Amino acid sequence: MAGCGALIRDDDALVTGSIKPQPLSLAVPQGAPPAGIAVSDWMQAKLALEGALAAKEEGASMPWENKATGAHGTATPVGAVKDNKCRDFRIGIVDHRGEHWVQGEACRDTRGITLLNQVRILGQA
Repeated sequence: MAGCGALIRDDDALVTGSIKPQPLSLAVPQGAPPAGIAVSDWMQAKLALEGALAAKEEGASMPWENKATGAHGTATPVGAVKDNKCRDFRIGIVDHRGEHWVQGEACRDTRGITLLNQVRILGQA
């Protein structure tokens, strides 16, 4: 009986080096926050927007939260991709000042990077 136990080995600990670990990086859409929106909140909202844009479901909404500031909200693509490879979006933000809605246009450049254009808080010119 003791001889059987000697044959068991833990293959999970076996390292072969055949696959090198790759660093994980998240694509963050480029674009400055609209006036009055904290940079760190905007970063979290943009990450959620990138995830929502990548979702297969049309109108998929992605929640976001910035634990450091307490702000949270959702990022939602609006409508279909246009001829210019851009898509409208809306981001909801609830922060210390209340609730705001930001809208704009997300466009992919030739390198696949998302650029945010015409970003503005709804109700403001």
